[in-house]
Order: sequence, then C-alpha cells, then structure tokens
Amino acid sequence: MKKIFNKIISHNYFKYSLILTSLIFIYLFFKDNEKIIIIVSEVEYNRIFFLIFFSIFLIFIYAHLTLTCLRKVCGIQINTRQWYLIYFNSQFLSSIPFFGILYRARQLKKFNLNYDKFVGIYILISWFYLFFSLLFISLESYVFFEQAILLNFRLYLIFFVSSILVFLIPFISGFILDRYISYFKIEKNFFISRIQKLIQLFILNVFNFKLVRSFFIIILVIHILEFVVISELIQSLESDINFKKTFYIFFGAQIIDALNLIPQNLIISEIGIGILTDKLDYDFELGVLIKIYMRFVIFFSSILMALLYNVYLRLLNYKYDP
Repeated sequence: MKKIFNKIISHNYFKYSLILTSLIFIYLFFKDNEKIIIIVSEVEYNRIFFLIFFSIFLIFIYAHLTLTCLRKVCGIQINTRQWYLIYFNSQFLSSIPFFGILYRARQLKKFNLNYDKFVGIYILISWFYLFFSLLFISLESYVFFEQAILLNFRLYLIFFVSSILVFLIPFISGFILDRYISYFKIEKNFFISRIQKLIQLFILNVFNFKLVRSFFIIILVIHILEFVVISELIQSLESDINFKKTFYIFFGAQIIDALNLIPQNLIISEIGIGILTDKLDYDFELGVLIKIYMRFVIFFSSILMALLYNVYLRLLNYKYDP
C-alpha cells in the first residue's frame, strides 16, 4: 500500500512539476516578447460583456446536457435546482485541476451514482460530443469550403469519415468485448463485471433514440454558441482574420480540446492553437492568447454564474447543503 501511495505521489509531483515548468516558460516567453504586448494593447475590451453573456449561456447548456444524461441514462432523480447548484459550484472549483470533477462526483454519490458509472457518464458524453462535433464540422466544411483539400482528400470527407470512425470503433469494440466476457464467463470477477455493465450501458443507449435526439439538439446548440464565442474573441484580438481562417481556428480548437491529455489540456491547447495560427500566417503568440483569453472568459463566467445562482437560491429560501 505504501508503494502504491508513493507511486501516486511521485506521479502527481512529476505532472505538476511539468505544468509549473511550462507556466514559467510561457511567462518568460511573454515577458520578452513585444508582440504579446502589442496584441494585448489593441484588444477590443468592449466585446468582453458580450463574450461573458454567451459563455454563461454555454455553461448552462453544458449543465443541461449532463443533467439529461443523468436522468435518461442512469435514472437519477435529482432536482433541477440541486443539479445546477452542484454544476455551477463545480465549474468554479475547476480552476484547480480535479477539484471540480471530484466535488461533482462526491455530490452525485448522495444520489446513488457510484464512481465508476460517474466516469462512464462522462465518457459517454465525450463520445457523443466528439462524434456530433466532427459531423457538424464536416457539414460546415462541405457548405463553406467544399474545395478545401488536406492530404489529397476533400476536407469535409476527412471530417465525415472521422466522425463515423469515432462512433463505430468504440461501439464495435465494446460489443466484441461484451460478447467475449459472456462467452468465457469471466463476468464473476468484480472488476470485469463493472466494465461489462458500463459497456452494456453504452450499447443500450446507442439505440435510445430519444437520448440521441436530445444529445444532437443540445450539442448542436453548444457547437453554435462555441463558434460565436470563439469568433467574437478572435475578432477582439485580431479584427483582420476572415471567416475562413476563423473557422479553421474554431474546429482546430475543438479537436485539440477533445483530446484531453492533462486536466483542461493546460498548455497543450495553447501550444496547439499557437501552431495553428502560425500555419495560417499569423503569429504563434496570437493563438496562445486566444486560448488564454478564452480560459479567462470561461473562468470569470463560471465565478459569476456560481455567485448569481447561489444568491438566486438564497432569495428563494431554497435549502440545500452541497
């Protein structure tokens, strides 16, 4: 047990040391780079109220997406106000890696949602989110950039095929694994049985057309809102970026953020979008600032949303101790 604990400590130490080193590197990089100062000095800060408004709406829609999944997939009977309070508070706590998600898991445990199913719910949401996002991007690429070519293939075809693969590979893999477990009768193992239950949960809900329809509508709204927020944010930093390049940055950011390697993809997203803007003939620093500005807007919106919602519930004399 002591060895396992030491391993966890050493792993966390390495991870946070890496994040701290990266933050120091970025700070020194910004400090000595005049382009950053120039871009920041020319920001149209009057757009920030518009960005915060839509960011708050975006957080609310994300909360509704998770609530839909909790009710329709897990059958969790949770009051809407209770859930929004938990979600908004956890968004505020998410400024510290893992705090928000751990807080949310602990609160949902009170409603008989065990931790493995909690993780499964977020995997299910991420799976559908990535599938629909790629599908939407493929349709948008077809409408606006039909002639765009990447690696000798039409761009919209790449995204369309990617969306189909994202959907089919996990589904087929889960189906085969479920049959394998049943065939060899190894479901008596506690760990294996929990995995099988999660797989069956995913497979069953693929054919839950009411759930899929709800996911489609909610994720479409999220997709549109995220484009509005990112496009406004980009225009406030660099007004001469046209619609085509704004769209490239948007779907680049969507794909990068879908591949979470560390909490909130800290540093990785900044570098990824920086490389993307550099390839689009803009400064690398602009891409980094786009992501940092986005983080700031979402963080501020999360704090504001949590405060306003807590005040709202107090005015209603609503009693719940999260």
